[in-house]
Amino acid sequence: MIEPVEVCAAVILHGGRLLLATRPKGKHLEGCWEFPGGKVMDGETLAACIIRELFEELGLHVRQASLLFDVLHSYPEKTIRLHFLLCDIDPEQAIYHHDGQRSAWFQADQLPLKMMAAADRMTVDKIRQGKWMKPEEHSDQSEDGLPIVRNLELTAFLQDWLTMKAKSESSCGAVPRRLEHPEWYKVPFSGGRERIAMRNLLRGSNLHTVCESARCPNLCDCWKRQTATFMILGDTCTRNCRFCAVRHGSPQTVDAGEPGRIAEGIAKLNLRFAVITCVTRDDLPDGGAGLMAETIRAIHQRCPETGVEVLCSDYAGNEAALQSVLEAGPEVFGHNLETVERLTPMIRNKANYRRSLEVLSRASAWAARHGGRPRIKSGLMLGLGESEQEIRQALADLRQADVEIVTIGQYLQPGKEQCPVVRHVSPEEFKSWEQIAEQEFAFKKAVCGPLIRSSYLAEEAYRA
Repeated sequence: MIEPVEVCAAVILHGGRLLLATRPKGKHLEGCWEFPGGKVMDGETLAACIIRELFEELGLHVRQASLLFDVLHSYPEKTIRLHFLLCDIDPEQAIYHHDGQRSAWFQADQLPLKMMAAADRMTVDKIRQGKWMKPEEHSDQSEDGLPIVRNLELTAFLQDWLTMKAKSESSCGAVPRRLEHPEWYKVPFSGGRERIAMRNLLRGSNLHTVCESARCPNLCDCWKRQTATFMILGDTCTRNCRFCAVRHGSPQTVDAGEPGRIAEGIAKLNLRFAVITCVTRDDLPDGGAGLMAETIRAIHQRCPETGVEVLCSDYAGNEAALQSVLEAGPEVFGHNLETVERLTPMIRNKANYRRSLEVLSRASAWAARHGGRPRIKSGLMLGLGESEQEIRQALADLRQADVEIVTIGQYLQPGKEQCPVVRHVSPEEFKSWEQIAEQEFAFKKAVCGPLIRSSYLAEEAYRA
C-alpha cells in the first residue's frame, strides 16, 4: 500500500471569519482559494510544518496549534492525508503575499466554493458531513516547543461554522428566521420617573453604562432601583466579539477625569454597591488597568461604605496590569469566561479560553494571599450551541481556577451583526444549573436565569 502524502492545513478564525489564501503563481491550480498550509517535510512534526508554512507563505507567526482532525483524499495515483490544525495568531499582524497571491477573511455564508481547488471543496463537504478521522499519534511538541493540543471536541466548532453556510445555501438566499422569544422574556416597563432621573444624571456627568451600550434586558429594573453598571475607558472597544453590541473601532483618548466623575455620580445616587466594567483597550500598554485601579480608589475614598465590583478584560495576559487592579482593593473581581471552549474562537474576538482561566486563577491566588479579598467571579452565556457536557466542563474549569461566584444567563442576539441564538433555555433548566453549580461544583453562589447578566444582583451575590 502506498503511504499517503502528509499535508498540514491551517484553520484560522477571527471575529467569526475564516482566513483563506490563493495558490501562488506557478503552482498547480494557481489562483484557487485554499486553506493555507503545505506538505510535511521528512522528520518534521505537524506543529513545525504549520509554523514554517504560514511564515513562508503569509509571513504569519503561530502562537499555538491545536490538532483538530484528519481528512483523507484518495486519487488513482496517490492518497493525501490532510491534518487540520486550529492556529492561534495575532490577527493584527500584517499578512505578506508572494507571486500574486491573495488572502481574505470570509464569513460562513461567503466562502468562495466555486473558486476553491477541488480538494478543498471536497474537504468542506466532508467536514460538514462529519467525515473526519481521528488524528494519528504524532509528537506532542515541535522542535521549538510549540504544543499540539489534542481536544477532539474542538473539531465540532468548525463543522458548526461551515454548516452555517450549508443552511444559508438551502434557504435560497432568504434571511434566516430568528427564533421567537418565549413568554418568559417579557418584563414590565416600569420606573419611568426614576429611569429619566438616572439617565439625566449619567448624561450630565458624561458617564457611560453598559446597561445602555449592551442593551441589557434588566435596564428598567436596575434603573428603577437607581443602580447601574458603569463603563469606563469610553464606549468604543478595540475588539469585536460576535455576541456583543458595544461599539467597536478606534477608541477615544483616556479621560483622566472619569474616575472622579464616577465616584461623584455614585455619591449622588447613594449606592451601597457599584459595578465598574470597561471596554477592552488593547491599544493601551496596560489595557486600561491603571484607570480601573484609579476608579476603584476614587470610589472608596469618596464613598467608603460602597462596595465595588469590577468586571475586567483579560488585559492580554499582562500580569502587572492585573495586579494593579487587585491592589486597588475591589470587593469582587470579575472576568467572564462567556462560553465553552469549543465556541470561544468563533464568539470571542482576540480572546482565549485558557488565558481567561489563567487570569481568574492568578486573581484567586492573589486573593488567597490577601485574606480572601477580593471574591472571584465569572459568567457564562447559554444558547450559542453548547452541549450539557461542555457546560459542565466549563464549570469544572472555573472551579479549578478557584472561582467562587458564577452567573449563567441566556444569550440574546443584540443585533443583526451578532451571532444568532441557537436555542432558548427554559427557566427550569437554569434553575437546574444553579443547583448543579452550587451542589455538585461547590460554587459559593450561582445566579442563573434567562435574564441574568454578570452584574445583575451583584450585591446579593457578593453578600451571599
